[in-house]
Amino acid sequence: MATNGWSPEQLVFLLCFYSFTLIVVLGQMEVPSALIFLSNVTDQFTLLSFKSLVTRDPYNVLSNWNSNISFCDWNGVSCSRGSQRVVALNLSEKALEGTLSPYISNLSFLQILDLSSDSFHGYLLVDFICLPLLENLYIRKNNFEGLIPQTLSHCRGLQILSVGDNKFYGSIPQLLGSLSKLKGINIRGNRLTGTIPPELGSLTRLWILDLSSNLIGGTIPLPLANLTKLIFLDLRFNKINWLIPPNIGSMNRLHELGLSGNAFEGSIADSLYQLVRMYNLYLEMNALSGPISTSLNNLTNLRKLYLNSNNFSPGIPPALCELKNLIWLYLHDYVFTGELPSDVGNLVAVDKMDFTVNQLSRELPVSISRLQILEYLNLSKNSFDGNIPEQLGHILNLDTICLSHNKLSGEIPKSLEKLQHIQVLDLSFNLLKGEIPSGGKFANLSAESFLGNYALCGASKFHVPVCSDGAKKHNNVNMLRVDILLA
Repeated sequence: MATNGWSPEQLVFLLCFYSFTLIVVLGQMEVPSALIFLSNVTDQFTLLSFKSLVTRDPYNVLSNWNSNISFCDWNGVSCSRGSQRVVALNLSEKALEGTLSPYISNLSFLQILDLSSDSFHGYLLVDFICLPLLENLYIRKNNFEGLIPQTLSHCRGLQILSVGDNKFYGSIPQLLGSLSKLKGINIRGNRLTGTIPPELGSLTRLWILDLSSNLIGGTIPLPLANLTKLIFLDLRFNKINWLIPPNIGSMNRLHELGLSGNAFEGSIADSLYQLVRMYNLYLEMNALSGPISTSLNNLTNLRKLYLNSNNFSPGIPPALCELKNLIWLYLHDYVFTGELPSDVGNLVAVDKMDFTVNQLSRELPVSISRLQILEYLNLSKNSFDGNIPEQLGHILNLDTICLSHNKLSGEIPKSLEKLQHIQVLDLSFNLLKGEIPSGGKFANLSAESFLGNYALCGASKFHVPVCSDGAKKHNNVNMLRVDILLA
């Protein structure tokens, strides 16, 4: 079946090993029909090679991959309209197991390869030099191992590189910095070491950079601040150290910044407070110190703020209470001293608040009752004293209240019986007295909720003494006073 002097063997050789040359040829000259036919046959054989290495297909996704159907109609396969070449292979979340055929590189027109959330394993032996048209590579959440291939640098049109949650090791290839069209990089959850290549600062179109949960060390290279289109930067849970770069404010489109679980030290860079579009800021579990600037109130769009487990100066910064869009506030393990400011009631959007393991003292502010969206409140292991505010029972969305290991005194407010969503109520190890309420969700609580309060009385299931008539009468009088005040 020779055509214009070409033998079939020569054509197949060219198709398999000189894909890029053929792409240029196809665009510039009339192509023999035999060549087009052999191109299609090569794609079909490549897909069958892929199938042959799949050892488990629980949903029978590949059941129609046979010669009775055009390979362009096989599940997960998309072809170009004209040449009928494979341009996309999408088999994500199909629970496929096996190894990835190296012959996938023969799909020389491939633009999208999506095998994310499957169970492929082994080394990534694809020769990306043969895939010059590849734009999107999604293989996250598999068990691939080995080095990230250097040949990816030949995919000049690559826009998305998503290889997170695998077992890749070695360093981040510096040559990725030459892929100027990249918009998203996800390499999270691998075993990568080394440092962040400064060359990544050349990727000025980048929107997303996720290098979290690796073993990357060194410092954040200053050229990274050139990524002014970056919206999402996650470097959490690595071994990155030294200072937060002073020019980080140049990334003025950032919506999320994750630096948690590293070894950053010193104060928060002043320019960070210029990131006014920020929604989520994760700085916990570092060695940051010094005062938190009053400029924190510039970040008016903040939804989630994690500052816990650092060495900041004592005292809750007043600017914190001006962040009225906060939803999650985590400041535990923080060595805060002083009191919980009454302005905390301004955080009307908060649904999770955690100040555990600090040195906060004095009474709980009544203004906390203004947090009507609050679901989770944890103030354990501080030195709060005084009574539990009756108004706490007005926050009807609460499902978790943890006030253990404080110095709270007085009686447990009967108003807490109104909390119909409460799942966890921990008042243990305080100085509470009087009868434990029995109505509402209190009927579902156990003795652990009240341990270490030796002046409490109530039902035997709480492992406390039965209340005397005097204690019950005193409690009823207090409830009458409350009802009158609330009427």
